[in-house]
Amino acid sequence: MQPEHNHCEQKISYARAALWAPFYAVGMAARIHGAVTTEPVKAALRKLQTLYPSMASRVRVEKDGTAWLTTEGVGEFSLEVRSRTSDDDWFKTFLEQEKIPFTFGSGPVARFFLLRDDQTTDLIVVLPHVVCDGYSVAHAMWDAVALLNDPDRVVTPPAPAPVIGWQTIPHSPYNNLLLRGLVRVVNRTWPNRRVVMHQGKYEEIHRQYWARQRHDLLSFGLSPAETSDLAARCKQHGVTVSGALMAAFLMAQNDARPAMRGTRREITVAVNIRDRLVQIPGRAVGAFASSIDLVIPSRSDASFWELARLGHTRIHKLLNNRAAVLKPLVMSELDPTIADSLIISIATDHISRELRLFTRFFKVTGESRCLNFSNIGRIDLPETGAPYRLTNLLPFPPLVPGGGMVLNVLTINGQMNLILKFRENRWDKAAVAIIRDQALSYLTGA
Repeated sequence: MQPEHNHCEQKISYARAALWAPFYAVGMAARIHGAVTTEPVKAALRKLQTLYPSMASRVRVEKDGTAWLTTEGVGEFSLEVRSRTSDDDWFKTFLEQEKIPFTFGSGPVARFFLLRDDQTTDLIVVLPHVVCDGYSVAHAMWDAVALLNDPDRVVTPPAPAPVIGWQTIPHSPYNNLLLRGLVRVVNRTWPNRRVVMHQGKYEEIHRQYWARQRHDLLSFGLSPAETSDLAARCKQHGVTVSGALMAAFLMAQNDARPAMRGTRREITVAVNIRDRLVQIPGRAVGAFASSIDLVIPSRSDASFWELARLGHTRIHKLLNNRAAVLKPLVMSELDPTIADSLIISIATDHISRELRLFTRFFKVTGESRCLNFSNIGRIDLPETGAPYRLTNLLPFPPLVPGGGMVLNVLTINGQMNLILKFRENRWDKAAVAIIRDQALSYLTGA
């Protein structure tokens, strides 16, 4: 964020279309060995607020819909302390909190929770996806624990994070030419579709959306030995771990619902675009992510490794297709007041004929996707030292309309965490448990 007098500001551009979306909460739980008292955490969060000002921001919206993250007039992070009664409390907190609107008008947009018992503490953050991606929040939470262990550390505001736009990411002028042309036509010809959003209207559509939704999730993983063995077998078969993960869960869906065998599957895969920017953001907090859509014909006679190879090939083909990777960037060209109208329509399930043009491109309605998939990657955490040892980071993904299930993967110090979140009107928990067990069987070679 850019320093402005005694506060920081940053224009929301790349992810502006999703600002008011009620379904884009993300989060991370930092699991710490031992019971952590409240005051040291509050002190660490005050420093984290300086280190990552976008997390400590509010949203300022201009009359034309232009939106800014600003720290002007924003107080300290909130921290709610709760008793920790089970290993599942962290995700139950997230499932509860994604139904609660963010305080965009006053900030800070990030909310923190401290769940603790005598042996373990979970420090949790939940915040809007428009502020950061999973990779960003993982490193931010490691820094929070590092600050907890080093109370004398002096922190300074970071360098401004790079802005994502057509000027800052290499592309061809022909990339998404048709879609960009459509956006320009819409900006000129849809004046009656413009909506000026504010906190009250956002809270109303948030309430309407969550009155119709029921989400749940399963959290599980592979041991370090199983994670290492999977990587070795993937290398032997010439596929990525992501290809194997995608194949395992597609085949497991077949096992849970045999009628799906041989059907055409649509999958959305999250893409880290940090290395594609002219200015590499490093560990800066931001929404440095895109997505690609692929279709996998789930042949009933395909073996696990054949399907993994097919997924691997199609993912890499699309990753080399700049038009596919940069398609979400087109939405930054849409008039923000029209984008807000689109979000209201999706959230309230009232899609006009005109707006269906966009839903075809971005697949945020209907029942088209069988899986949203995000592999945040591998993070090797340095020792944070005594007295508070960080033992794990557990991600919480959004589940957007148009999909019934999302798989989020994060490998910490060689141990793979898998988070399978699902919409209960599409999948019941018994079927999802079968998917989990069968997928683990494929991944471990059992």
